Amino acid sequence: MNARLLRPLLILATATWRESLRRKLLLAGLLLSLGFVALYGLGVYFVFQDADDLGMFRTLAAYQLVSFGIFVSSLLGSMVVIFSASGMINGEAESGLLQPIAARPIRRWQIVMGRYLGYGSLFTVYVILIGGGVLALTRIFGGYADPRPVAAIAYLIVQGLVLLGLVSLLTTLLAPVPTGIAVFMAFGLSFIGGVVRQVGLLLHNRTAEAIGAAVTYILPSDSFFRMSLSQLAPRMTNPLIQDIGPFGVPMEPQAWPIVYGVLYVGVCLVLAVISFARKDL
Repeated sequence: MNARLLRPLLILATATWRESLRRKLLLAGLLLSLGFVALYGLGVYFVFQDADDLGMFRTLAAYQLVSFGIFVSSLLGSMVVIFSASGMINGEAESGLLQPIAARPIRRWQIVMGRYLGYGSLFTVYVILIGGGVLALTRIFGGYADPRPVAAIAYLIVQGLVLLGLVSLLTTLLAPVPTGIAVFMAFGLSFIGGVVRQVGLLLHNRTAEAIGAAVTYILPSDSFFRMSLSQLAPRMTNPLIQDIGPFGVPMEPQAWPIVYGVLYVGVCLVLAVISFARKDL
């Protein structure tokens, strides 16, 4: 990409970092998340303090705990990226912050992509800190070595970037509060669809499986969460024991959900640019 086109993106991304760090919402979210990680580590420590003789069940218990920890990390990270970025276009336009930027020789698509890059990189650092803390504490206090921790965190990051793509689109159409509520409800709907799909797989119910899969196409965030879980699941000889967990059967990485997630983000960003280009500031 031409350096002249790339430079505004980096400037806007840096400005997004500065603005986000000044907001009390992000700071409060970070402090609460660090509090969760500390409490999680304390819980894991006491759970496994006298559990040396559990054998196979120690591994199962550790996996269930790390699954729960990763779920909460996913939930907290999703809330942070949704509600911190929900006003990045209409919210800033209403407050007058966007007009000085748009008046400069910066194209509309650069504003959208620069904001996306800023919030996306901020979310990436957040997930690495929170999710990485959960995995590290489970290994230190629970003795559970996750099979592929880097891949697990990577899928969580992609999950947030998918959510941010939808936020980028809706924030050109709606006010900040409706944008945040709509995306968070879509996130919850995607999770429920994933649960229904997993129940259908376990019970060999094709109708439930098809309904759950159809719901996840509305927002494919849950697919990446379950692919993240699959990277943490223990490799055990008994598949039934391996699949027992608070969120059902993990989903092994597959090409189509990953491709669909990338296309989903791309379409959302293209539509966001088109919508923003037609907007009067």
